[in-house]
Amino acid sequence: MDVHVFPVSSQTAGARLSGTVDCVEDRVCFRRCKSNSLVCIRAQSAVQYPLRTSCERMLPTERFSQMVQLHLGLTDDNDNTKWIIAESPLGGRGLFATKDISSGEVLFVDHPLIYGPRSGAIVQRGCTVCYTLKSDKFYKCQKCSLLLCSESCQNNSAHYNDCKIISGWRNKVPIEDVDDALLSRALTAIRALLLSDDQKQFMTSLQAHMLPQHGTEIKDLHQYFEIPPQDEQFMILASYVLDANAFQIATPYGKKEMGKRGLYPVSSLMNHNCVPNTRYNYNEDLQMIVKAVKGIPRGSEIFTCYTGLMWGTPARRIHLHKTKHFLCKCERCADPTERGTLLAALKCFAAECPGSLLPIEPLKSSSAWRCLDCGLRVPCENICTLQSALGSLMGSLDFENLFYWSLLTWAPRQGTPDRTSSPDGSACPYQLSESRLALKENLCRGILRTVAALGAGDAHLRALMLYHLHAALAERARRSPDLYDELRSEIESTIDQAYNILQGDISAPADLELRHQYLGPGCNKSHEERFFILDTSDNNIDLRT
Repeated sequence: MDVHVFPVSSQTAGARLSGTVDCVEDRVCFRRCKSNSLVCIRAQSAVQYPLRTSCERMLPTERFSQMVQLHLGLTDDNDNTKWIIAESPLGGRGLFATKDISSGEVLFVDHPLIYGPRSGAIVQRGCTVCYTLKSDKFYKCQKCSLLLCSESCQNNSAHYNDCKIISGWRNKVPIEDVDDALLSRALTAIRALLLSDDQKQFMTSLQAHMLPQHGTEIKDLHQYFEIPPQDEQFMILASYVLDANAFQIATPYGKKEMGKRGLYPVSSLMNHNCVPNTRYNYNEDLQMIVKAVKGIPRGSEIFTCYTGLMWGTPARRIHLHKTKHFLCKCERCADPTERGTLLAALKCFAAECPGSLLPIEPLKSSSAWRCLDCGLRVPCENICTLQSALGSLMGSLDFENLFYWSLLTWAPRQGTPDRTSSPDGSACPYQLSESRLALKENLCRGILRTVAALGAGDAHLRALMLYHLHAALAERARRSPDLYDELRSEIESTIDQAYNILQGDISAPADLELRHQYLGPGCNKSHEERFFILDTSDNNIDLRT
């Protein structure tokens, strides 16, 4: 019997096949029927099973692997010899290297089954076709109430398909009164109805989250529409699967767009590790290219990271618990010092002590903290209060205008050192004086040292810091040409390394290739020609990331 079971409490929060589950509470996309059975919700059918019967796996590994091969467009088993799908020591399934994989090697190129706007409670209002946030002509479709920005978007095939589904539901309120923000949040799950039968089976073979906070964007549509129960149940399941497996899609460089998420089924098979051995980027076709950031020995599991690389352990574990419903116990989480980086450390509470407070048992959320220097012991409750206050403070900051953030992400470009506008021409109060340029350089070097200490390899963050370090060094050489010979080697090596990691990435700085061409290794142009790209007033490239 082919039973669809989705265990929630597992360290493998990505999409993978489930093991045998006996607990009813751990089963996803099941509901009780009057005969005291569990009903497995499928796209076109429902299959009943006794309430207390142990359930088999959703699909055999061989069958699931065939679906993966088909999704990736691989017709011959020999086309994919770098990894296989197998049981993970963390629980569930994972990807494992079948050969030694080199740093920078492409593991696979995935594409989304479905994608669309993110489903968070706070969604920026934008067009549901082109995702633009900048328009003074937004209007709601008269048939489905989805937000649009132009007639071109309204006539787009993507909107036609969305509109056909939503306008086919019976309205409970006038269409103009439907909440377009709610529709936007629900749209990605709605688009699951457009999948083929094979794609639906593939999607329902992925892990899902069914806790009360999941699927609300579909459930809340009840107040506006009468939706066929079968469609509603499948969209809720799609929402469960998306919340467990979807990736945030990077925004193309220089564009202001709504946040998007996509269901990349093969990528979601990668389990989490706080120091992953892969990175991913998106191309213009929204394909996800997954590469190794360091050598991966044969037989090793292939990992991604579900959190920010530079987050401290408490922040990472809380985020994973809230969004993926597991507490990470990886090597980094178990190390109070996080490989000597002290990313989660707090300054000692003792007035005269310069030491750092760290958790005594970092895998226990109730652990007390202790100073590395004076040994002061601080109860967990005090630490939680402080962290909560710090979290609220960080949440209130405007990172677009925060000095240090602007300093780090503003790559020097054309104009004089005392210019008063930012690279995109808008007013900018943060002029890069010599001292601030030196501060930016130091910040980049500090972050690069931390990334190296973590063992993160050629991570995306490393590439961005190399790019910004290059920009700071190049600006120094532009201002003081006599320094160029001294700085040339590092100017060239930093942009070369950044380029090798970021090329083809839609989120890469717009002038990456130009800088690599003029300021990278192998350029035989004169000093004046090399720095022309920084000096010219006609260069309108925005170098912020």
